[in-house]
Amino acid sequence: MKKHGMKVVTLLLGCSISTGLSAALEDREARQQTLDQACLSAQQTLIDAGKAQRIKACEDEGGSQAKCQQAFARFGQREGNKRPDFSQVPACSQAEQYRQGYRQ
Repeated sequence: MKKHGMKVVTLLLGCSISTGLSAALEDREARQQTLDQACLSAQQTLIDAGKAQRIKACEDEGGSQAKCQQAFARFGQREGNKRPDFSQVPACSQAEQYRQGYRQ
């Protein structure tokens, strides 16, 4: 009977540790998702501001609104092998640091 009692205690202890680890992983994933979303939002804000600046500069140089908007329609998107570098955006560096901290 003692062996059976130890098995039950061991099983219950194992389940509680497993549940705790699972919850910690879910919390970590949720936090990473929140940070990644903040990064994407910050990226879009920068892209929108840069696009608006370039369109305004184009219009100030005499371009029509339609022509300037068309010229910068793809601003901020990947071009060939080159994609915009957002590593210096605070929200993105925070998300990357959190990701790297988990991997170590």
